[in-house]
Amino acid sequence: MLALAAIGGIVINHYMNQAPKTLVFREEPVHLQLDQSYDHFEGWGTSLAWWANDLGNWKNQAKVDEVMDLVFDPAKGLGLNIVRYNIGGEENPEMKALRPGGDVPGFQPEPGKWDWDADAGQRSILQGSMKRGVNITEAFSNSPPYWMTISGSVTGAEDGGNNLREDQYDAFADYLTEVVKHYRDTWGITFRTLDPLNEPSSDWWKKGNMQEGSHFSNEKQAEIIKKTAASLRSKGLDGTVISAADDNSIDETVFNFSLYDQETIDAVQQINTHSYNGSKMEELRELAGKLGKKLWMSEYGTGGSEPHNHEDMTSVQELAERIMFDLKVMQPSAWVYWQAVEDEGANNNWGFIHANFNGDEQYEMTKQYYGMAQFTKYIRPGAVIIPTDEGRTLAAYDAKAHRLVLIIRNELSAGSKAFDLSGWDAATTTSAQMYQTSPEHNMEKLEDIPVYANGIEVPVAENSITTVVLEGVIPTVD
Repeated sequence: MLALAAIGGIVINHYMNQAPKTLVFREEPVHLQLDQSYDHFEGWGTSLAWWANDLGNWKNQAKVDEVMDLVFDPAKGLGLNIVRYNIGGEENPEMKALRPGGDVPGFQPEPGKWDWDADAGQRSILQGSMKRGVNITEAFSNSPPYWMTISGSVTGAEDGGNNLREDQYDAFADYLTEVVKHYRDTWGITFRTLDPLNEPSSDWWKKGNMQEGSHFSNEKQAEIIKKTAASLRSKGLDGTVISAADDNSIDETVFNFSLYDQETIDAVQQINTHSYNGSKMEELRELAGKLGKKLWMSEYGTGGSEPHNHEDMTSVQELAERIMFDLKVMQPSAWVYWQAVEDEGANNNWGFIHANFNGDEQYEMTKQYYGMAQFTKYIRPGAVIIPTDEGRTLAAYDAKAHRLVLIIRNELSAGSKAFDLSGWDAATTTSAQMYQTSPEHNMEKLEDIPVYANGIEVPVAENSITTVVLEGVIPTVD
């Protein structure tokens, strides 16, 4: 029986019982580039700075659990499986500039004194995330403790230059590794990687900022990397290796690794980069391969320049574009968002969830949450990432489940997108599931669409992200 279904403003033909054998493409379809696919994708993540410091101290545990489920549970929420734990520096008590949540407690408030009861809020969120499926953890630092710094503040140097005192490099390395050791020995958490740096090449870390930050010249980056690696070895922390350098720009990451001496390169086991800026994604991918290092996109966030609007799709489209571009070209093993939960009072569109950091323990979902879910719920750790020959699409394949996922971002008017699936055996599949986020939909499941022997045509709504899931398909080419 032939039926007509109007989905997203597009009228398509499909059979109720069995899809037609072939599809006549009205225009050149999208091709999946299997020869450029890769299988080292290990998941999606978020930093715990700064939201976990606040949320972990909420008294309403039911609300905490709700947010945790939304972020980490693979069935109830995004299913993020990677977290980056922020080892706080703790600000000088005479300074009062840090933003809500940004005043992360440190474990060494003064030389020779350790406080292992500190940072209970972030630790609680870390432990709760692991109960919900997080299986990869990284520790990182934004700044040394204030008393190790030149300026006397974790917010940066007076001039935005190096802020770690010359006589404190060994002490800083010892501080970071002692925290890693205590987490392993006391709380049974082994951080897979430790990154002693965060956007170290940037010169905007100046005293009086609202957050922790510390500039390190390339020479000083190398020094702290080597000292931290040596400290890990001296304490028998073989389960934790060094990642670096978490630069703001992909190009800065490439540049810094071009200057590091061999000893520093040998000390780094994982290259971390942020992808806020820079264009040398292919160069970084090739560099990581040449050096034999794992590559992470360890931080990206969007929405900072937008007015507060939970329904705005602008940041959703920016997010989708960044994910697709990074996965297709840079091909990192992990893709990590900055902070999954943002302060409601910040009046911006950062974050998937907005929570009240100063007042009632309440939260709200944003469009970014649903945009992220279009990726994380269906491209799971271990999936093969498949680039396409079209900039607004991405594919992934789960070999164990025989599940093919197609994702389309469309910031334009409504239309359709056809995919050539001639390299796939979909004989047991007659229809595919379709999920969509748009001004009208929040990752809603729409009516199934037909699968043909040679391809599929997907209706896409105006200003939308669409995910198509095909079950029971097998590639017919190696």
